[in-house]
Amino acid sequence: MESQPAVNGHTVPIAHQDNVPGADCLRQDRLPGKQKQAAGGDVPVMEAPGEAAGSIAGVCVGASKKIMSFYDATREHLLSLDPALFLLEAQAATGSIVDPVSHRQVSVAEAVQLGLVGLELKEKLLTAEKAATGFLDPYTEEKISLYQAMQKELLGREQGSRLLEAQVATGGVIDPATGQRLPADVACERGYLDEEMRQVLSDPSNEENKGFLNPSTMERVTYTELMKSCVVDPASGFLLLPLQTTLAGLGGRVSSRELLDAGIVSPDTFRALEEGRVSAQEVAENPSVGRFLRGTRSVAGVVLPSGERKSLYQALREHLLLPGAALALLQVQASTGSLADPIKNKSYSVDEAVRVGLIGPELHEKLSSAEKTITGYRDPSTGEMLSLFQAIGKGFVPRDHGICLLEAQMATGGIIAPGRHLRVPTETACRWGYLDEATRQLLSSPTEDMRGFFDPSSKEKLLYAELLKRCVTDPNTGLLLLPLGGDSREGSEGAQLFFDHRSQTALENTKVSVTAGKFKGKSVSLWNLLFSDYIQAQQRAALAQQYLAGTLSMQELGKVVSATIEEMASTANVTFEGLRDRVTADQLLSSEIINQDLFKKLKEGETSAKEVVSMDTVKKYLQGTGSIGGLLLPDSQEKISIYQAKRKGLLRPGTSLILLEAQAATGFIIDPAANKRYSVDEALRANVIGPDVCELHEKLLSAERAVTGYTDPYTDAKISLFQAMTKELIVKDHAIRLLEAQIATGGIIDPVNSHRIPVEVAYRRGYFDKKMNVILSDPSDDTKGFFDPNTHENLTYLQLKEKCITEPSTGLCLLPLNSRKRQFIDDATRRVFRSSWLPVRFGRLRGEKVSVWDLLNSEYFSEGRRREIFNHYQLRKLTLEQIRDMLEEEMKKWAPIKFQAMRGSVSAYHLMETGVIDKVLFEKVLEGSVTPEQVLHMDSVRKYLYGSGSIGGIVLQPSNQRISIYEAMKKNLMVPGVALPLLEAQAATGFIIDPVNNQKLSVDDAVKEGVIGPDVHEKLQHAEGAVTGYKDPFTGKKIPLFQAMKKGLIADKQAMQLMEVQMATGGIIDPTCGHHIPTESAQKRGCLDEDTSKALSKPGDDNRAFCVPDSRETVTYAELIKRCQKDEISGFHLLPLAQAAAPAHTDEQIQRIFKETVVKEKGVSLWELIHLGYFTEEQRSDFVERFRSEEVSLQQLVALVLRLVREMEMQACSHITLEGLRGSVPVVWLLDAGIITEKVFEELAQGITTPEEVAAMESVKRYLQGTGSIAGVFVEASKKKMSFYDAMKNNLLLPGAALRLLEAQAATGYLMDTATNRRLSVRDAVKAGVVGEELTEKLLLAERAVTGYTDPYTESSISVCQALRKELIPLGDAVPLLEAQLATGGVIDPVHHHHLPLQAACRYGFYDEDLNQTLSQLNDTTKVFFDPNTKENVTYQQLKDRCTQEAESGLWLLPLSENAMFCVDEQTMEVLKSVTVCVNIGRFKGQTVSVWDLLNSEYLSDSKRRELVQKYKDEKAEVLHEIVTIVTTIIKETETQGKKFAFQGLRKRVSASDLFQSQLIDKKTLDELNQGKKTVKEVTEMDSVRRYLEGSNFIAGVLIQPSNEKMSIYQAMWKGILRPGTALVLLEAQAATGFIIDPEQNKKYSVEEALTAGLIGGEIFR
Repeated sequence: MESQPAVNGHTVPIAHQDNVPGADCLRQDRLPGKQKQAAGGDVPVMEAPGEAAGSIAGVCVGASKKIMSFYDATREHLLSLDPALFLLEAQAATGSIVDPVSHRQVSVAEAVQLGLVGLELKEKLLTAEKAATGFLDPYTEEKISLYQAMQKELLGREQGSRLLEAQVATGGVIDPATGQRLPADVACERGYLDEEMRQVLSDPSNEENKGFLNPSTMERVTYTELMKSCVVDPASGFLLLPLQTTLAGLGGRVSSRELLDAGIVSPDTFRALEEGRVSAQEVAENPSVGRFLRGTRSVAGVVLPSGERKSLYQALREHLLLPGAALALLQVQASTGSLADPIKNKSYSVDEAVRVGLIGPELHEKLSSAEKTITGYRDPSTGEMLSLFQAIGKGFVPRDHGICLLEAQMATGGIIAPGRHLRVPTETACRWGYLDEATRQLLSSPTEDMRGFFDPSSKEKLLYAELLKRCVTDPNTGLLLLPLGGDSREGSEGAQLFFDHRSQTALENTKVSVTAGKFKGKSVSLWNLLFSDYIQAQQRAALAQQYLAGTLSMQELGKVVSATIEEMASTANVTFEGLRDRVTADQLLSSEIINQDLFKKLKEGETSAKEVVSMDTVKKYLQGTGSIGGLLLPDSQEKISIYQAKRKGLLRPGTSLILLEAQAATGFIIDPAANKRYSVDEALRANVIGPDVCELHEKLLSAERAVTGYTDPYTDAKISLFQAMTKELIVKDHAIRLLEAQIATGGIIDPVNSHRIPVEVAYRRGYFDKKMNVILSDPSDDTKGFFDPNTHENLTYLQLKEKCITEPSTGLCLLPLNSRKRQFIDDATRRVFRSSWLPVRFGRLRGEKVSVWDLLNSEYFSEGRRREIFNHYQLRKLTLEQIRDMLEEEMKKWAPIKFQAMRGSVSAYHLMETGVIDKVLFEKVLEGSVTPEQVLHMDSVRKYLYGSGSIGGIVLQPSNQRISIYEAMKKNLMVPGVALPLLEAQAATGFIIDPVNNQKLSVDDAVKEGVIGPDVHEKLQHAEGAVTGYKDPFTGKKIPLFQAMKKGLIADKQAMQLMEVQMATGGIIDPTCGHHIPTESAQKRGCLDEDTSKALSKPGDDNRAFCVPDSRETVTYAELIKRCQKDEISGFHLLPLAQAAAPAHTDEQIQRIFKETVVKEKGVSLWELIHLGYFTEEQRSDFVERFRSEEVSLQQLVALVLRLVREMEMQACSHITLEGLRGSVPVVWLLDAGIITEKVFEELAQGITTPEEVAAMESVKRYLQGTGSIAGVFVEASKKKMSFYDAMKNNLLLPGAALRLLEAQAATGYLMDTATNRRLSVRDAVKAGVVGEELTEKLLLAERAVTGYTDPYTESSISVCQALRKELIPLGDAVPLLEAQLATGGVIDPVHHHHLPLQAACRYGFYDEDLNQTLSQLNDTTKVFFDPNTKENVTYQQLKDRCTQEAESGLWLLPLSENAMFCVDEQTMEVLKSVTVCVNIGRFKGQTVSVWDLLNSEYLSDSKRRELVQKYKDEKAEVLHEIVTIVTTIIKETETQGKKFAFQGLRKRVSASDLFQSQLIDKKTLDELNQGKKTVKEVTEMDSVRRYLEGSNFIAGVLIQPSNEKMSIYQAMWKGILRPGTALVLLEAQAATGFIIDPEQNKKYSVEEALTAGLIGGEIFR
């Protein structure tokens, strides 16, 4: 959410046109418009948008009114690259690229040739242009529309939706066949849209529809909204986006006009801004303006006496802050613009903060509510956005809470104007209705009741402004931190690291004159200078420490700061990082990368190099836009380098060479895995490219000269790539390829100045010419020098880059290797499909006879389904007849029979799919024998579509008068604690009910109609999410109630309560379809799971969340419904309530009682105690309602509150820590994780038990320090222990096995030094010589499993499991690390660095159930460690179980038997590998195999292998021939003996030799067969053999519930129980695993036998 300050006056659309000098030169009417006159002009505007200038043509710049194209605006730094590209794509997609200066409209190709757009944009714009001219269908080779191209995945949905919306906004969807515009309904009829997309495009509030960026506010908007902000050029009629100076504000940008209107800048300053006499940056840096744009500082976090900083949420989790106090501070952060991370000095929106883990998902709802103070509260009655003050006045925000937030706004800069991205002075706030005079007076003279914040040190209630003065400033970040644990200014270790309020005031009052830089000639406070960009954080912290320690006086500090600023500002040679050398500002100016104004500011120190580089139009020339950095593998999503891809055979050598040359010629060789860039020589040293082919190195060095420069043989001067080509120093075709790669990655490279340059500059310097530009802008096959490994096409580099994806975390451009390549459909298949016709009953083609080919290529089928059908047909898995049957079945989805549900409508097919109706009824509906009206009258259907009815209101007894639940609550007939759950139940089942007028209303409509009040709007809207879906902050998508509970967005108790309500009224509601669904369907669709379903079906005390008003008895919702009266007309359930019910206490009465009740133990009233910061607003309300409903007496409530207060005080005071794997762990964290009990915690806090005693407890120690990894080996022969590294170096362990065991040690905390029993970090172990330097990088990677992987999106520490889920490490690397952690105490917390119980690890997101299931299975995936004694692969736990624990040291040691110690030195291994033998028998028959492979094959026993290797070592080369003879003889004898024994296989008999070669039996078993020690029967009955001879776990048939009838797959298909496609797949699986099965007779048949027996039909047999 952070935004960069405007540099050189960022320009964006003008928000207001009046009073702008020169505004009369352009039409100001907004679209659509009638024939109106422009102010100050008489040129009429267009009559309708379609007849207007079409797309937005360009920009109109500020006061000068200069008209420019979007591309030129990026060159002048007036528009960022992405917004400009989207606008240019919209032009291309609506017919033409527009030149607003010469009033021309041209094609993309012409625009490139004319220089209207750069060559680097050509491919993107050509793709967009196809939206108007048509895309080529890869199957039919016909032109198809934009929407159809989206369906066939020819472009992404996001881009496609954006272009479609631009077409609709400018006149309608374009028919590519005729070029005509079509209204949405006609487009739907022709298949150019579908109903779903039409709805999306017609809803301007839909986020998916907002594909463009409004540079004025930096908000996502629709193209239509952007057009409305445009003006019309009277000369051409073109629409122009007006640009003027804006400044970065609160979550967006603010125009100078808005600042003037708000009274923040004077008219003189406004004019100076418009005329360019003063920059936006200068104005923004003025404190009197900055406070309204950015606000002043809020409490960002806390600081401990030690100086350690923590975020507010972290302090809350560790019980350093009381819940009420912490939540109040977090709500202020959210309501004043951003949630702060005081460690990383970053700020986030609420959604972002949840995503990065700065706050927990349980706070998402509360803080999102507070965040509305910035965007505004929507009034459902009027649709307008209300300010916080207005929301308080209308009852949407409780007054006390709202006034506290208003006071915090005032204390941090001013009242926030919602939607305007700024704060305003109180006078303006009153004028705009954001305050009234009475509230203004109240805020200026606050009362005691307004003290809503809590100082944890003094235990006082304070105003936010007062709390800010108690905070200290972190000199590193400038953030305000709340001191914990006493006064931070005195006596604490960290006191001298922070500025307190007194020091800040002193520095603010000290003025210093500066003679250089942006403060030149000004007298500026020392405080502002100290925190300016001129002083780096590290230097500032050092100066602060000296000043606060008294070793540096105020005057001395001023001199140092002033001197530093003058030195920084007077440094004439501000430099930037170029491709190889530093680049000066003069070079950028001469290259026209920056303009004279920006150059001047750089020279005078008014702007910094950092700010200039942050401009994407400058970064493009300095750093480039990125070459193709590597490949992305399809299944694993692993990133690999180009060179690696060649080595693995994924790229041809020629393809990899030209891609590597392109990298070298555009700057750097890239290692995508490590995200590092290298020169060619550096890449060779780092093994990113290999030394295997010297020619490769030479070729890449040659290509690299395109960056570093070629040497002119005549003058010895440095020349460019183009010049080298013209002088024939490089082959022309080769040079063209490299030039094109440079242009595609940012521009031609100037080797002299070491950066890219614009095309015009390249012309002037002789680095390019217009002839070459024409060649590259219209490439022929000869100039398409790159090869697409997916499609096998020759492409330009630009075209190949377009097929890449950009990784968000690194910015790397990666070429995906497709796992699903578009199939080649041969002519014969096309003819067969085109000759088969089907009548279409439903959809766009209804009533027509259409070929199978056309149907498959229509919108009826997704690209994935189409691929699947083509693939299965080509593999002969499907016949044409079967495809016809499938098509007829699938087309039923398009039947236009709709049923109205609670929210929206659903199709008949959907009802069948979700199990609401069965297949038989569905077919009858399609046939017309059952009408939709008849279906709707079925109770079983109505129950799911509309529910069986919630409790709709109250019926008063004995009068039988009906009233709504809200009215009963307001009339004090029902307490809120009883009424609110009933209202939430209504909202969660679809509607708020008005029982008087028999209405069902959404929550918004209910407020509008007065059925409920604004005071419950937010609470009920949250409950309504159970129907509409909850926003997932992690993905931005809507998710059902169950998933929201699982993600922690809703408390389990509330979610279970709402799900029980849904189950009681028809079933769980799926928000994607807006109606109840059967339980089985809910589980399939992720709206429920089996465990939750069981919990809901067995009502316990936890489920009894509703109260019977008269008896106070708690019941489930289902039980409460049974006690209601049902109104037969409306179907509402009405809850009886005595008319003369005793009125409950009012809020005022309860407040008076609580104030009069003194809690002696605390010396304050009960009212004061619950408002002292211990409790949140929600908890306070709960206390009030429990007392009001008489659930607890006053005495019981006091006792409850006191008990909770004591618990919190104990947790807050207990700052005890215990030592973990890396540093200390707070005991409160161990309590939360379930490692220590409440009792142990209390004893620790009270001093009864010492930290040492607790740390020594076995139940605690195993989590803090672990149970110990395998430390080394114990050599049985010598009785010595040895580290794995030493064992490897002594050839006792294979290098791979030793490395894996060392990685396991690193992943569980430490590397073990078995000689000294020391535990060492990886770096310390390397220093101590415990492991060699060559293993450093690999072991450091493994060590991250303890220290935490860095999330590339959030920079937070994440666990192995989380890194795996984010695809930072592959599964193969994660499994051994996790196995080691689980075997030594549990998954390691990457934040606090200790093991966790399984349940806690899952709760915190450090582990998940899916991975636990994977690791709990014993298979090849989990058996990744090697037991050198048994030569088998095992899990870490199995290997640890085979170890012995040394009594003295407690170390776990792996015994190495004499047999295990078979290791061969590398030289011997290389010789044995180099000698090969042609084998003519056994598994290696017909192969040439190395002696090493034969020795290590299953034919030789360990002892024989050892004997032969030793024989070679003793006698060397002389015995090699003899060894070969011995080995081949053993193989021959083994195979001969194996042929004697036969076993029954699936179709024929199998020899023991076959089993041996298949590694189903080992050499020992084969020998035992030969020796008569085992029989064929005994071997057959071995599990490892039987499962392969006979097979196991076939899906034999279906089991019908509840009758338990068994049925074959084929029979189930014909009875409509299984779909044909599903049945076919299951039968194919049976045939492919040996037999067709008759589950009734328990018999197995071959396919032919099954046909004869009638078990399958002829159509399946074929």
